[in-house]
Amino acid sequence: MSESKTIPKKGNVDVASYFTTKHSWRGKYKRIFAVGTKGVTTYNPGTLENTNHWMYEEFVSIGPNVKAQTTNEFSIVFRRGKKNESMRFSTEHRADLVTEAMRFKEQFCGYKSKSKRFNCYKHHWSENRVPVILDVNDCGIDQVNAATNKILTTYYYKDIEGFTQVSGYPGGFAIIYGGFSRLHLFASDQRDDLLKYAIECAGCYIGITLRTRKDPITFDQFVLNRFGKYSDDNSMTSLAEFNVQKYSQRHVDPVRRVLCLTETCLVERDPATYNTVSAKPLCDVFALVRSQESPQIFFIEFVKGYQRKFSSTDRDNLIASVLDGVRASGNRDAHVKMTFSNRGLRHAPYYVPVDEEVEAHHLKFLASPPSISFADAVVRFNSNVSYSGLLHAVTQDGFFTDNKEKMINVALLALLAKEGDQNTISAVELESQFQALRRLVASKAGFGAFTQIPKFREKVGIKVVKALKRQDDGVTHAAIDMLSALMQPMHDDYDLRQEQLNKTSLLSSKKFLESLLDLFSTHVVRGTGALVITSLLDFLTFALCAPYSETTDGNLFDSLLEQVAGKGRVLYKLFQHPSMTVVKGAGLVMKAIIEEGDAEIAAKMQDLALAEGALPRHLHTSMFTTSSDGRMLTNRQLSRHLVALWVTGHPTAMALLKRILPTGLLSYLDCNDKVPDKERDLINVRDNLKMAQVYVLLGTTI
Repeated sequence: MSESKTIPKKGNVDVASYFTTKHSWRGKYKRIFAVGTKGVTTYNPGTLENTNHWMYEEFVSIGPNVKAQTTNEFSIVFRRGKKNESMRFSTEHRADLVTEAMRFKEQFCGYKSKSKRFNCYKHHWSENRVPVILDVNDCGIDQVNAATNKILTTYYYKDIEGFTQVSGYPGGFAIIYGGFSRLHLFASDQRDDLLKYAIECAGCYIGITLRTRKDPITFDQFVLNRFGKYSDDNSMTSLAEFNVQKYSQRHVDPVRRVLCLTETCLVERDPATYNTVSAKPLCDVFALVRSQESPQIFFIEFVKGYQRKFSSTDRDNLIASVLDGVRASGNRDAHVKMTFSNRGLRHAPYYVPVDEEVEAHHLKFLASPPSISFADAVVRFNSNVSYSGLLHAVTQDGFFTDNKEKMINVALLALLAKEGDQNTISAVELESQFQALRRLVASKAGFGAFTQIPKFREKVGIKVVKALKRQDDGVTHAAIDMLSALMQPMHDDYDLRQEQLNKTSLLSSKKFLESLLDLFSTHVVRGTGALVITSLLDFLTFALCAPYSETTDGNLFDSLLEQVAGKGRVLYKLFQHPSMTVVKGAGLVMKAIIEEGDAEIAAKMQDLALAEGALPRHLHTSMFTTSSDGRMLTNRQLSRHLVALWVTGHPTAMALLKRILPTGLLSYLDCNDKVPDKERDLINVRDNLKMAQVYVLLGTTI
């Protein structure tokens, strides 16, 4: 059947898109399958041209194609005149796509509800039994408030791992959920019927096989393993805690919570009882959204598509801490932004990267947007490309490598050529441009373009300077984060020589560096701009701190070190900062100043360590930190370095130690025994010499 150029109904907004293969009598070809608020639309992925559209009132059904030989095929049925017609598609994310479409099932043509309701009790986090209704339907299990008939949450079949019965708890069963075996405990007199119908619906309507596990668990096992693989002490022990207000459809007014950052999770606790309300893995965080309307409101977006809303009087410190924790857990794609992510523009779920073909299309759209504005092309690019950079930017030699590098360079030039008036475009649009630049320069070709493309450095410099003049923390953070990606390669198999060239270009303007340090000082003194401070500390770390400083030109290094040393008292203020990542960044910069500065600078820093109370604080950290978390251990190692640097050759500091520590313990400082080599170096994480030798062997001169 030929495709019709149906115009989508006005008011239809795409809420989720997928890169699919359409199966027709003409063969197989790619289509973007978009689920909207009013209907379903398909687009040509290369041109974004609408190729077909069905309003939900003419949409009969969508479901897995059980007759297909593969498990990724689905079919849609729609009305065409007086008869039904069908089309077939396939995608790796069939369950996800079908679930999204089924959320609008009430609007389908002739839809008849498949739901069955069961009266249950939910084992609440407060350890109370709360009466609820479980509505088992064709896309998931709705938990309904028994008093108000309001849906509180939905356990989608696509995210359910299975079910287990709970012995010793009459009618008890647990939904195993979320990808990390989180247990939700319910009790029902009709348990067997409920589980049987849920398993039947999941297979029939979504195309996934769910089972009830053979061996039941005890109630004690549920209590011990309620949060699945994150039930252990390390996942529940706080590294930082923040008092917040949480906004939820379960409550009319915001409720008080303690938001805890642990080694692997974001844990919500009830401040009155300290009971754990919820735990979300850090690896599931997709983005942190700072509200522009309120200085206290922020949202956390998760890869499964849901979000949580909070407010905090310490918002930016909280966001900076969470961002550091998320990235330390291995999640390099989490980032901070001003606006919500638009799942309707992204052609895959958040928890997986998009297809290589999708990346290539969006690179081309930056250079020549197809029937959309340039600003929309930038937003689409950011929606589909991971924050850590282009996943499919090929680095090996060959024709396709050259072609991809050319596409990246063209996209970079287009971003700067079509950027618009930097003084008048909105802060949201400017942030979006910087984040697109950051994604591009994170690739090897983009990283090298900074010094290889004529006028590129100058244009980026002017763009950053104009952005800083806005004094908007969101824009400033995006700009400095992009500069940091030019200082330190975010891609694998990188060239130290190119890193050296980029640093020389970025650090050559003393006036520009002074403006950055003035901005840094202003925020530290005022106690504001935690995100700006952390991004500037990253920038300084890549310039001054080992092992990254080994690629910084000697003269530029000395000049910047002298400028930073002049802000010594400002740096010491950061040791009282509530964010652990800020304290770590300030410590690394301080270590570089004392180790690399002259004797006069080192002596001044030692005096300030006493005057600002930094020495006792770091002495406590270096002696009493016990943790298996890499961030805590890094801070402990750093504190030990700093204490040694502040005390060495400083009589006043030594006298303080004598008043703090027993004489016998202090005498060990003069011991000649070799220090036990039990701990790995968590600060010098890169072996530049080894990397240089590899490049020499490959015929590359460093």
